[in-house]
Amino acid sequence: MKRKTIILFIALIFLCSNFSIELHAKKKSVIALVGGTLIDGTGSSPIEDITILIEDDKIKVIGPKNEVNIPEEAKKIYVSGKWVLPGFIDLHIHLTYPTSTEMYYDDSGSLQTIRALHVMNKYLPTGVTSVRDVSSDLEAMKALKRAETLGLTNTIRLFSVGEGIVSTGGHGEMLSATQAADGPDEWRKAVRKMKKAGFGYIKILPPYTVEEVIAAVDEAKTQGMLIMSHCGSDLDFETPYMSRRAVENGVQCIEHMNKIEDEVLEMMAEKGVHLVPTVGIIKHIRKLYGNRELPERMVPLETYEGSFKKAKSLGIVMGIGTDFVGPMTKMYPKPYFMEMKYFVELGMSPMETIVCATKNGGIILGKEDQLGTIEPGKLADIQVIRGNPLESFDVLASPEIVIIGGKIHHFPENQPRKNR
Repeated sequence: MKRKTIILFIALIFLCSNFSIELHAKKKSVIALVGGTLIDGTGSSPIEDITILIEDDKIKVIGPKNEVNIPEEAKKIYVSGKWVLPGFIDLHIHLTYPTSTEMYYDDSGSLQTIRALHVMNKYLPTGVTSVRDVSSDLEAMKALKRAETLGLTNTIRLFSVGEGIVSTGGHGEMLSATQAADGPDEWRKAVRKMKKAGFGYIKILPPYTVEEVIAAVDEAKTQGMLIMSHCGSDLDFETPYMSRRAVENGVQCIEHMNKIEDEVLEMMAEKGVHLVPTVGIIKHIRKLYGNRELPERMVPLETYEGSFKKAKSLGIVMGIGTDFVGPMTKMYPKPYFMEMKYFVELGMSPMETIVCATKNGGIILGKEDQLGTIEPGKLADIQVIRGNPLESFDVLASPEIVIIGGKIHHFPENQPRKNR
C-alpha cells in the first residue's frame, strides 16, 4: 500500500511539474509599437504619436502614447517619425503558374509548391501580408495550407480556391489549376471536392450555364464558402453576358472587368457584389503591344478604365489584385504597387486606395473581423514604413518592420544606409 502511495505521490509531482512548465511555456507574448503615426485602414485620418499593444497574435490596445500602460514584460519597438499601416492583401494571384512555356513540359507538383513559396517570400519584406490564390495546382495549395497550419512556413498568409471550376473547353481548362465539370451535378460535386480539400473559396470560370452557376453558388453557400467568378480577360471569347449570369445568380465577387456592362455594374452595386479589377495586368499587356493594333477580343484601355470609374461612382467595394502570370511572374512584388498607383490615376485618393488594399481586402476575403484594419481584437498584421504614403506611394514596398500574427520580421536592408 505504501509503495502505491509513493508511486502516486511521485506521479502527482511529475504532473504538477509538467503543468507548471506548460503554463510557463504559454506565457503571453507582448509587443508595444510606440510613437508612430497610424493609418488604421478604415479610411480615418492618420493619428500621430500612437501606441499599439499586441498580445500574442492579436491587437490588444491602441491609444495615445502617454495613455497606454505598457506591461514591463513587453518588447518595446520605438517607431517615432514612422508610419504604421495594416498589412496589404493581394486578392488575385496564381502562385504556381509556370514562368515560361518550356516549364510546362517538365513541371511538377513539388516544383510548383516551391515556386509558390518563393513568390510568397518575395512579398514578405514588402508589407503584403496575405494573398488569395485564385486557382493553382491542387496538391501545391494543399501542401502550403497544411504547412501553414503546422507552423512549418515562416511567410505570409495564404487563402486559396484550390482549383478553379470550368466547363469542358472553357477558360483555362488546359491548366492543372482547374477542374473540368459539365452540368449542375458535376459543378456541385466540384465545389464539394474543394471543400473536402480544405479550401474556403470557390472560383468559377466561363462559359457556364445558368443551372451550373446556380448549383455552384448554392453548394458554396451550403458549405460556408465564398464564391467568385472570372469576368473576362484578353484571352477570352465573347462573354459579356457571363458576368451578368454570375451576378444575377449569387456570386459574391467578380474578377477582372474586361467586357462588363454598366447594367451589370449597377446590379453589383445593388446586390453588394465585390470587384477585383486587376487594372495593372490589362495596362501592361497593352504596353507590350506598343503601336500594334490590338486583337479584336481586347477592349480599348479607355473602356476598361471607364468601367473602373463607373464601379467607383457606384460605391462597389473594390480590392487590389495583380494576376501577373507566365514570364511576368518574375516582376513580383512590383505589380502590386503598380496596381495601387493605377487606382490613384483612375480617381481614387491615396487613402481610398489604401482602404482597398487593407480593409476591403479583409471584406472580400470574408475575414473583416480578423484582417484588414488595425483595431483591437484583429490579427496583428502590421507594417512600419518610413514615409507618408498619403504624399507618395513610392515609400511603400520597403517597410522596416512587418508583423504577421504578432511575429516580428525586421528588414534592415529596407532602412536608410545612414541608419545601418
